[in-house]
Amino acid sequence: MKRPPRASSPALCQMVPSRMAEADSICLKIRTLLESQGLPQACFSVELLARECLTNAMIHGNQLNVDKSVLFRLWIGQRWVRLQVTDEGPGFDWRKSCPAAPDITKPHGRGLRICASYAERVRFNRRGNQITLWIQKNPKGKDDGNGRFCH
Repeated sequence: MKRPPRASSPALCQMVPSRMAEADSICLKIRTLLESQGLPQACFSVELLARECLTNAMIHGNQLNVDKSVLFRLWIGQRWVRLQVTDEGPGFDWRKSCPAAPDITKPHGRGLRICASYAERVRFNRRGNQITLWIQKNPKGKDDGNGRFCH
C-alpha cells in the first residue's frame, strides 16, 4: 500500500483529561468538522475509531487518572482522514496484541480488531502509547443506503 501523504497541521487538535465524557465531546466536534467539510460519509468510521482509541487511551493507558491527559489530533487530507491518539501511559507491546480473535464471552478485547476493520492503515509508536489510523474519506461498501453515515 502506498504511504498516504502527510497533511501539515491538524484540523482538530485537543488535549483532554482522562474522563469518558470527553470522548463524547470530541466525537461531536469530529461530526461537525466532517459535515462542514462535506464528508458526512466518513462520520461513522471516524467517530467509531476515535471513540475506541480515546476509550483505550483513557482506560488502559492513563488508568482513568484525570490528572493525565490524552492528545487527540485529526487531519483531513485529499484521500484520507488521519487520526492520532496519544496517552501518558507506559504503552503496551502492540506486536503481541494485534488482533487476535476476540473472546466473545468477555465485554472487552475487540478494539484493535475494530481499528483494523475500519481503518485502511493502523500504526503504533514504538512505546505503544500512540496510535495513528488512516481512514478513507469516501469509504466504499459501507453506506447505509442513503449516502450518509451521520444522523
